[in-house]
Amino acid sequence: MRVTRRSVRTAAVATGAVAVLLLPAAGAFAADGPDQGPDPASSDQSVFWRNVDLADGSLARVYQDGPGRFSAEIYAGGSLIDTLVSTDGRPAYGQYDGLRVALRPDGTVRSWVETAPKPDPKPTPKPDPKPAPKPAPDQRKNTQRLPDAKVTLPDGNVARFFTSTSHPRVELTQKNGRSLGALDLAHPTAAHHGWTYKLVDAGKHHYKLAAIDTPRQGAGSWVYDFQGRLVGKYVAQKG
Repeated sequence: MRVTRRSVRTAAVATGAVAVLLLPAAGAFAADGPDQGPDPASSDQSVFWRNVDLADGSLARVYQDGPGRFSAEIYAGGSLIDTLVSTDGRPAYGQYDGLRVALRPDGTVRSWVETAPKPDPKPTPKPDPKPAPKPAPDQRKNTQRLPDAKVTLPDGNVARFFTSTSHPRVELTQKNGRSLGALDLAHPTAAHHGWTYKLVDAGKHHYKLAAIDTPRQGAGSWVYDFQGRLVGKYVAQKG
């Protein structure tokens, strides 16, 4: 695009006419010389046509420069920023930042503002799914039943009594906690290092534990109820 400067020819012609009147006769005679042809500048007949408000608030001043020829001066902030010229039936176009201007061959002006495409919004990242909480362990499985009674037997081992009318149980361990086995109605007898341990059914859902020594070691016996009380004791008499 190019910026052109117009000059008004009317003032120049009037000034020339006054100069001719002031010339001496010799000068006037000289003016009768050979015809120099029309002043090329006299063909510039640009005529203001109208103002057009543009899409961004700028101004276009449209001129008709001749048959089928128009030009438009583009002003922004009071300053000339460009000139469009439509000739030979073709439109002229201008671009100023986001403003677009089209000058048609009939002198009409179209303008619009192009905006930069907005970037696609970034998708909001989805938080990682939280792991499902682990189920709380079944406390019943981890909780061992405490014995109803505990007693140290004559041989130094330990008996723990678990009372039940249908499933009585006696657990036998050494002093260091090492298991020697368990007595119940299905397995009522156990032995260890010459001692015999026996779960005795006393009737009416009452049970007792008998710890019996071998004859070699004295042939004594001790009887305990499930509260850990010694309820019977027998020691063989030595002859």
